[in-house]
Amino acid sequence: MKTEMKQNTISRMTKVALVAVIGSAIGVTASRPVIALKSNFREDTNPIAESRPAPELLGKQWLNTAKNNPPKLASRKGKVTLVHFWTLGCINCKHNLPAYNHLQKKFAGRGVEVIGVHTPETPGESKFANVRSSIKKWGITYPVLVDNDNTNWNRWHQQFWPTAYLIDRTGKIRYRWEGELNFGGQQGERTLGEKIQALLDEK
Repeated sequence: MKTEMKQNTISRMTKVALVAVIGSAIGVTASRPVIALKSNFREDTNPIAESRPAPELLGKQWLNTAKNNPPKLASRKGKVTLVHFWTLGCINCKHNLPAYNHLQKKFAGRGVEVIGVHTPETPGESKFANVRSSIKKWGITYPVLVDNDNTNWNRWHQQFWPTAYLIDRTGKIRYRWEGELNFGGQQGERTLGEKIQALLDEK
């Protein structure tokens, strides 16, 4: 099944890449993300170390926020945050969702917050009702920002679904993970948990 998933992913990425090349050749600029999915083809690179300020999350359509009061990264200074980009039709994204739920529960008492950013690929994925029913179906209780116009995707210089980012107490992105967390025995959930703990231990 894993081999089949990876082959399907490669096929889909190849098709999307060809569309992007053809569009570029005829002068058409894509207004939406051009790479759909990613399994971990560069298994030795995850997690990828970074050191850049995390862009603020922008948008008015949120789910799972108390009294429509969405989280602001600027107000989370002194705390660790996990932000992940996903879309409901992406099988690789779906495989990561239980891990995010587990990490949220594991570190909830330490002030760690998980935030999902749902950037759609297809028209059906952009429907607010579909996103709402999906997060209910999959037991997601953390805040989810609906990024239908790709504002946050572009601000974060996103390339792949799924991608997860770890933000430290100072508001800097310190690590990102591209693709499935546990694909091919990588144990990405455990690795992200260890990185979260290390960020919490920093003085």
